[in-house]
Amino acid sequence: MDISRNKQIIAITVGVLVTFWASSIKGSYQVYFLDLASMCGLGRGIFSLTSALFGLSIGILSPVVGWICDRIGPALTILSGAVVAVFVYLLMAVAFNFWLFLVLFGVLAAYALTAMTFVPLALLVDRIFDSQNKGMAYAAITNGTAIGFMVLSPFWVWLNTFVIWQDISLIIFGVFAVVILPACIWLCRVFPRREFVSETAAESHEDDLKWHQHLRKPLFLLLALSFGGCGASMAYVDVHLVPMLQERFTGGEGEATIVASSLSVLGAAELIGAFLVGYLLRFSAPALMLALLYAVRGASMLIVLSADSLLLCMIFAVLFGLTYMGTVIVTSLMCLKAYGEKVKGKIFGCLFTVHQVFVFGTVWLGGLSYDATQSYSFITLAVTGLCFVSVAMGLVFYFSDAFKEKPQSQIVTPS
Repeated sequence: MDISRNKQIIAITVGVLVTFWASSIKGSYQVYFLDLASMCGLGRGIFSLTSALFGLSIGILSPVVGWICDRIGPALTILSGAVVAVFVYLLMAVAFNFWLFLVLFGVLAAYALTAMTFVPLALLVDRIFDSQNKGMAYAAITNGTAIGFMVLSPFWVWLNTFVIWQDISLIIFGVFAVVILPACIWLCRVFPRREFVSETAAESHEDDLKWHQHLRKPLFLLLALSFGGCGASMAYVDVHLVPMLQERFTGGEGEATIVASSLSVLGAAELIGAFLVGYLLRFSAPALMLALLYAVRGASMLIVLSADSLLLCMIFAVLFGLTYMGTVIVTSLMCLKAYGEKVKGKIFGCLFTVHQVFVFGTVWLGGLSYDATQSYSFITLAVTGLCFVSVAMGLVFYFSDAFKEKPQSQIVTPS
């Protein structure tokens, strides 16, 4: 597909804007987790079911979103996510109870986030950028998440001191309706459906019947296992990190400062790390880069296990942040490179399904283990172990020939 530079810039700009505000879906929940549990009159273990369902729904919906992208194109898919987000946060602003929140956040907000972020954006980048620039482009287009983490997380922490959840929902709804929705409509006009699906519209359904066969092959299974470390560690940061730090520094003079600073520094490091990984992928073996990223992440988890000062929290935030988007970028590009044009959307979605299964387990088991032990040590050690398993998977890929350069004709196709 011959895409002009102006259209590529529009895709990056809208992608950054969408992922920036889409990060508020998880970011606001992360900061308001204890308040929401208190509003429902539930313990952390039970209320963490909302986040666990959210993660599991993303996993179930990821291949669905991949299938939708194959049918209507990534731009319209992103627009559908924005429409659902507007609906969800409007309802959250006017009504609240546990079961309604479970459905709105756990299912519908999960679809909105899935449809606006990694799967459709990866497929968009894969189609409109050449191979040499895909890594940097994907790093750029998804860095709205990092900017959101850096800018919005301290904002939510500040608002948490005097603004109730319903008003937060109203703010999120307003920005989605006034800013994000028009931007997504613009993206759809620049990249209409026919530019992505017309070439395959007349194809037979043979590929749809056989793409799932790749899910049983070692290539996918090893990719999925390595991606599990990413899902578990991201879930840990998204759900358990803030309550752990709030509890660890309760009563201290700088409690809010430590939490806000940690999230802000993590977001800044995430921003830098994504571009650094995107640049290094031009010269480095992706599998070796993947192993290195997980090794650094595992080390950061060992640090946060006993971090009892601002300095140690900052070291954790820097190390973890540098790897935060890197593992997603590298794994995504490895997957999109390994599979043919006709099946990559569905298989990439299935890869995120496995990612979210680990998210579900980490969120749910982390909440239960805290209720049982009054400590986050068990889940921290478990996530650390998974990171080092992912290191091993990266090394397996590096010493195999699965991701060595090969002619386009030899790339895996649905057969």
